[in-house]
Amino acid sequence: MKSKKKTIRIMSCGYKHGAPPADAAFVLDCRSFKNPFYEPHLKELTGEDKPVQQFLENEESVQLMLSALPAVLKALLPGHVAANSYHPQEVKLVFACTGGKHRSRFFAIKAKAIVGALIEQNPQWNCRVIVSHRDRGRV
Repeated sequence: MKSKKKTIRIMSCGYKHGAPPADAAFVLDCRSFKNPFYEPHLKELTGEDKPVQQFLENEESVQLMLSALPAVLKALLPGHVAANSYHPQEVKLVFACTGGKHRSRFFAIKAKAIVGALIEQNPQWNCRVIVSHRDRGRV
């Protein structure tokens, strides 16, 4: 019988709505990256929107983080998805910014693609990946 698939939950959230979940395996504080909120044409959009993504992708610091993230996740995930009883059935990777609307969502989306590729390369992990935006709809 096949074992139940673990879930790798990639979550975006905003610190102004509360701390990231205490049981997160990984938290990246995205507040150091330039904030699209302060650009009038981007303020009402989210990290799911192409103009916000392009804005962030044009930042050198964001590019550096995007370059580093695959290696970090490749090093981190195997231990969390191993079939050991002390690892939860759901592994949380959290990206947090001020409001959970722009930067954290952008990085959560990028992380989903990275984790998806890692799962594809490692079918023995028996995992699925999902993204959730904890503070969707909050102001």
